[in-house]
Amino acid sequence: MQDKQVENAPITFGTNLGYILDLHDMYIKDPTSVSEEMQLLFSEIGSTGLGTVLTQDGDQNKVKGLIRLVDNIRLYGHLQADIYPLFKPKFEDLPSIIIEEYGLTPEDLKKFDAGLVSQHLKDRYSNAYEAITELTKLYTGPIAYEYMHITDLKERDWIKKEIETAEENPLSDEEKLELFTMLAKVEGFEKYLHKNFVGAKRFSIEGVDVIVPMLEHLLRLMADEGIPNMQIGMAHRGRLNVLTHVLNKPYTMMLSEFMHQDPLKVLPDDGSFAVTQGWHKDVKYHLGAKKTRNDNDIEQTVTLANNPSHLEVVGPVVLGKTRAQQETTDEAGAASYDHNKALAVLIHGDSAMPGQGVVYETLNLSRLEGYKVGGSIHIVANNRIGFTTDEEDSRSTVYASSNASGFDVPVLHVNADNPEAAIQTLRFALKYRQKFNKDIIIDVIGYRRHGHNEMDEPTPTNPLLYQEVKKHDTIEEFYGKQLVENNTITQDQYDQTLQAVNDELRAAQDSIKKDDMVEDTDMLAPEEILAGHDNDVEEMSFERLNEVNEAMLEVPTDFNMFKKLKNVLEKRRDPFTDKEKRIDWAHAEALAFATINQDGTPIRLTGQDTERGTFAHRHAVLHDVETGEKYYPLHNTPNSTASFNIYNSPLTEAAVVGYEYGYNIENNDAMVIWEAQFGDFANMAQVYFDNFVFSSRSKWGESSGITFLLPHAQEGQGPEHSSARLERFLDLAAESNMTVANLTSTSNYFYLLRRQAKYLGTDKMRPLVIMSPKSLLRNQRVAQPVDAFVDGSFKEIIVDEY
Repeated sequence: MQDKQVENAPITFGTNLGYILDLHDMYIKDPTSVSEEMQLLFSEIGSTGLGTVLTQDGDQNKVKGLIRLVDNIRLYGHLQADIYPLFKPKFEDLPSIIIEEYGLTPEDLKKFDAGLVSQHLKDRYSNAYEAITELTKLYTGPIAYEYMHITDLKERDWIKKEIETAEENPLSDEEKLELFTMLAKVEGFEKYLHKNFVGAKRFSIEGVDVIVPMLEHLLRLMADEGIPNMQIGMAHRGRLNVLTHVLNKPYTMMLSEFMHQDPLKVLPDDGSFAVTQGWHKDVKYHLGAKKTRNDNDIEQTVTLANNPSHLEVVGPVVLGKTRAQQETTDEAGAASYDHNKALAVLIHGDSAMPGQGVVYETLNLSRLEGYKVGGSIHIVANNRIGFTTDEEDSRSTVYASSNASGFDVPVLHVNADNPEAAIQTLRFALKYRQKFNKDIIIDVIGYRRHGHNEMDEPTPTNPLLYQEVKKHDTIEEFYGKQLVENNTITQDQYDQTLQAVNDELRAAQDSIKKDDMVEDTDMLAPEEILAGHDNDVEEMSFERLNEVNEAMLEVPTDFNMFKKLKNVLEKRRDPFTDKEKRIDWAHAEALAFATINQDGTPIRLTGQDTERGTFAHRHAVLHDVETGEKYYPLHNTPNSTASFNIYNSPLTEAAVVGYEYGYNIENNDAMVIWEAQFGDFANMAQVYFDNFVFSSRSKWGESSGITFLLPHAQEGQGPEHSSARLERFLDLAAESNMTVANLTSTSNYFYLLRRQAKYLGTDKMRPLVIMSPKSLLRNQRVAQPVDAFVDGSFKEIIVDEY
């Protein structure tokens, strides 16, 4: 039973305490006289937990006060925690966590058992005073926990137990030196760039430097769990540091970019570090890379996704890339899925996370069958400022992460100036993800040492903040000094570590030749990119089409299909027996999908109402009218060697288009299709069309073969249900960056889909935009006989014979 949660009991008595005491008396006399839940509760608390300490009315009142205090520590301790390096905000009318304000004294609490505070502390502390002191320390230290909003009691109790049973697990001296060395590299890199490339934009990570060693530590934890792939999405702040110190991009490559030299000239030749580059190129703080590492006892790949200046839009792209790594698609039926194959890490900005709706859309994907990735780890790089805008002007919530609470996920806030605590949050986060396969948020609260970029002076608009920032020691300085004071390292080790970082950077810069300037002519599109497609597609036989058609019409004998739908589908046999009958749009599409699967190409089709189709035409998923069970006809394709997946998407366009794009670039051998409910609604995903789908190849060398089905026709449904805005796609079309089609023949649709599948994973792969029909879905002038599908091909232009 879900309510059988002993750990919750002490904080839920409230005004019912008297009733609980009566039940306890009954339990002492006869355990079977109370409910099973109460039996379990009292057996766990023990006979002394309630029975012997509550002998007087005054004791009962004090226990009530203690219970309220414990409740408030768990609920509101995060608001009083030591998580702000600078300018701790002031909250008014907070519930107190001071024992005296609950009518208690230390002497009172010493009379009570520690189990009244927490069942998880009763074996470690002799009385309630010691336990409440520890509980306060746990919930108001450098890590603050928000989890009492989670509805699942078992999950909430697991989190509580993890927090309250956490043994002191300090880093070893060796680990502390390693952490300091990484922080020295992170900060030394930023200082070197600041000094040697004055005014060059890099979007420094200083102030939340600890995120870099957090990612490094996470890789080790992933290795322990056998997770081989990390997918990272982040905006520009700190990106260069993550590239150099997590993906191990050589300093020579990074410094070459600052010196306007060709970084590919110093690309490691062992193949462990991979980058792609378009002919138009992009600024260095938008670029990603892929690194293969072998330093954690298993081979791991770390991928940092390319991202434009729209800060949070990369989030769903990374989730799609992660799902693609988690799926096995080379078998018929649905793709198999293993969340342990890859982990998504999304790094958010503190202004962008509450400010940009795509974050909410991305969080909403996290537990949906077609989009889940087994839980993502979200890290908020919380500078507490957005460009020049203070946090009170950029959000209406207490925390930058508050929009995540509605998704029933825990939030950990950590002081960015406490690197050891930050590492501890990663241990908790991955353990939670592995246990519940859900997202978790780590809010790393720090500051921003410089302006929005290195050319920006922040003092005129934020004078008080930057007076404090200038006086505030960097994390390298105070953590290093702390280690020296504690005799963990010597002063010589401290000095030598800092000098070694600077020397390594200087040697890297000195080794770069100054004669490899990137020429403007390098920005021209390669000729092979501009070459068009040929329309030759494998010939199709009548026998093959008939075989797959029959297979799709086979339904289990005990499956109860909707009668009218059964009649509609049965008519799909007619074109193969009667030359006068024709194959309509949905029928042609199903035949294309089946033959594409037979050719070994997996298919993923998503969109709003896509399983049935907005216009009730597709019916790729059948429902038993008596049991609700689903049946997928395309899973029955004979000789299929690839998966077919179809999902109804949530009611959004932006995040799902980003997700499908990400899936496609990670697995560009798969045919990934997104269908709009109406083509008009595609404009909600415009940022992905503009900044990813149609420009990624020229900017980043990132190729996509994603297909879009956009219902398009002016048929009297008003201005919002009439146009997929064909002109916008034509406006974006350049340098052979897409195929746009408006089709009026079902056989042409069949062969265009097959042509698209043929070029997946090749240099000729392009995004495909189809202005798909509405009323023409069933129009017999569009439908074609079987003969048009046999030995046919795609026709770019069909001459109007009427």
